[in-house]
Amino acid sequence: MDELIRRGIRVRCILRSSSSSRWLEGKPVEIVRLDLRDAKRLADAVRDAQWVVHAAGITHARSASEFHEANVGGTERMLRAVFDSGAALERFVLISSQSAAGPSVDGTPVLESDLPEPRSTYGTSKLRSEELTLLLKDRVPVVAIRPPAVYGPRDGAFLKIFVAVKWHLLPVLRQGGRFTLVHAEDLARAVWLALSEPRAAGQVYFVGEPEITDYAELLTCVKRELDAWTITVRPPGFLIGGVALAGEFWGFLRGRPPFLSREKLREITAGDWICSSSKIRTQLGWEPEIQLEAGIRSTVAWYREAGWV
Repeated sequence: MDELIRRGIRVRCILRSSSSSRWLEGKPVEIVRLDLRDAKRLADAVRDAQWVVHAAGITHARSASEFHEANVGGTERMLRAVFDSGAALERFVLISSQSAAGPSVDGTPVLESDLPEPRSTYGTSKLRSEELTLLLKDRVPVVAIRPPAVYGPRDGAFLKIFVAVKWHLLPVLRQGGRFTLVHAEDLARAVWLALSEPRAAGQVYFVGEPEITDYAELLTCVKRELDAWTITVRPPGFLIGGVALAGEFWGFLRGRPPFLSREKLREITAGDWICSSSKIRTQLGWEPEIQLEAGIRSTVAWYREAGWV
């Protein structure tokens, strides 16, 4: 959104009634609150749109049906709204996930042309959302973006790592685990190219930089920027599994999805979550502007200013 505003684009944000608008306050955006199941209001909200970026979805749920309803059902309703509104869209961009493709099975970064092998219900729901979107590529100019783990200012998922390091703990859940990251601002620039470049229509793109890093490199950067000494903690597998099981039980009691479940743990440890962004570099000329060390530095600065660390 910030990238579109910076480029002078008029932005309309469609939010659920329960969604926070904290990061939209004071910005020149139109906010429309509605239930995504309200087909008429949703069609009205996209009627005069030039582009649609569909980023709504959930990453944690209590059941497969919840994942399907939010991620697949939500995508279907948004696509239907485009058709019902009669909007002459120039582009429909689906924000998918690396989880739709699955991890590397041979130690090399996964390509868009590789057969998808999602390892979780979440990943399967994102793959189904992609398939549904791409079925319409002859009728609507669609693009699917598969981000890996996203970090940067305002991110709450990676915040847990920064807080742990601040408290002098260096958690290692998987020894030597490799993964791909992308800074939120570089992802935003990739979305802009997906919206504006004619060659993007009908394509799926990974977006990541660096393409390969690991826990040691990431945590070293975090330690340096927080100027913290740490004790490395390598909890045994049975203990992590027990924490995941306890999280599921606590989530059940509270009626909320757990942050760490046994399925999520299996997904994390399934292999190297590395992907190649060579396709979007070659076809659209995307290049990351924020390298890992600089990205961690800016993230720490933002967390400190916000009082998060």
